[in-house]
Amino acid sequence: MRIITELKEILYTKGLTLKYIAEELGKILNKQYTLANLSNKLRNETITYREMKIIAQIINCELELKNKQKEG
Repeated sequence: MRIITELKEILYTKGLTLKYIAEELGKILNKQYTLANLSNKLRNETITYREMKIIAQIINCELELKNKQKEG
């Protein structure tokens, strides 16, 4: 599943918006994030791991990395 789709599903269930996430991310990183900028990073899958960790904190979720097993 694409990052943007998964994040939007989570935000919907929590009653949050990408605009809110962009604003909070900007406050935490002391950097301007616009809705368009965040949307582009998510759509193009160029968002950094650090940014995703902070987003997970903002929405009170865990960011999980999974080891894929080789099919053999």
